Amino acid sequence: MMSKTIMASLPQIYRGFSAGKRRRTIILGTAAIGLLVLIGGATTPGFLTLDNLLIVIRAASITGIVALGMSYITISGNLFALSAEELAVLSACVFAWLMRAHYDLAAGLVLTLVFAGSAGGIQGAIIARGADPIITTLAFGALFRGMASLVSNNKNILLETDTAQWLGTGRPLGIPTQSWVFVILTIVAWFVLQRTRFGRQLLLIGANREAAMATGFQVGQASLVALTLFGLCCGMAGISAASQFGLAVANLFDGLNVDVIAAVLVGGISLRGGQGTPLQAALGAIFIALLQNYMLLHSFTSGQRMLVVGCLVAAATLGFHIIQRRRV
Repeated sequence: MMSKTIMASLPQIYRGFSAGKRRRTIILGTAAIGLLVLIGGATTPGFLTLDNLLIVIRAASITGIVALGMSYITISGNLFALSAEELAVLSACVFAWLMRAHYDLAAGLVLTLVFAGSAGGIQGAIIARGADPIITTLAFGALFRGMASLVSNNKNILLETDTAQWLGTGRPLGIPTQSWVFVILTIVAWFVLQRTRFGRQLLLIGANREAAMATGFQVGQASLVALTLFGLCCGMAGISAASQFGLAVANLFDGLNVDVIAAVLVGGISLRGGQGTPLQAALGAIFIALLQNYMLLHSFTSGQRMLVVGCLVAAATLGFHIIQRRRV
């Protein structure tokens, strides 16, 4: 039975679940995307062409799929994982290696996703035992990068088969396959967070970890599941990239960690956990993909693009802390 102390703390736990607040954030995110589209269309030749928009949609999908996985981690109160880019690269290398070794497509997909989910789950298990999520995932990121270099021998791993090509280049109903996956995963993630017991526990744990522990919630188990889902999303991104290019190499997904973190923060998901929805991360990913495309069309160098996205992350972090201090 819940103690009186826990009962008293429940209103604070649920404070972050304001539907009105979520709606405002989603409306603001949608408005920001609309404004960026208007500015890009008015100032950049070719920005609103169909071919360019399909490029944006595909880029947003890759970032968005991983950002959805990251949103579970942030909402659970574990900040971020700094191993997204490296795990996606390693998953691409594993998938390409399996295809080149003449495994059939179904086996390649299952084995790669099991590997990626397990890689995420191992990080979650360590974090569940009290390890710092940033340091843990940073260390595993270096491990995954090293493993990808070993698997690929720092060379391209050609799939040497066309059986997986449709996963990366197919356009059912004119829309890239990755985008269908992105939309479906967004709906599933929203349903899990808002309509399942696990989702509600994740929100409660992120909002007030001590109260959640006192009520008997398995806090460590939630971290493990959140990191496993994150790993699966990284695996899907790796499979998609390897299928699209017909190969995998250790330097795929350059800058993905920063883009995914920016998507989560720009989407308005609380750094402290307990607030936000995967839909916000999805909107953040679309905004970041549009911004990256706009800068590419204006010939920004990779360093300049990284500077702009880094400034966005810093501004979002600063804004979050200012808002939190005003509420205290």
